Amino acid sequence: MSGLIAIGAILFIDPDVPLAVGLVIAAIAVCSGAAVAALLVSLPLGEPRRSRRAVAPALRRGIEVTAIVGLLLLLRVVDGLTVITGGFIVLGFMVAEVILSARPRRASR
Repeated sequence: MSGLIAIGAILFIDPDVPLAVGLVIAAIAVCSGAAVAALLVSLPLGEPRRSRRAVAPALRRGIEVTAIVGLLLLLRVVDGLTVITGGFIVLGFMVAEVILSARPRRASR
């Protein structure tokens, strides 16, 4: 759905209209995040007893991809996208994913 919104905005809305570029950025970001989440949910696990992945981590990663794509596109629009700024955005989300994915350890005595 958001892919159709992005295509429609690109084809039928004049770029000089306020918020047209923001609509395209938001639609592309949401479409990419939804695609990643759907892909992660549909991938089978290696374990034979469970056939589907948990939905919560897939949704979290989809939201992360949405935020990364949205921020990178926004920086591109305002001419602020460089290798350094893009690297900081992606690296920040990678560190957050590592922290959120870590399993809690047992308390040592």
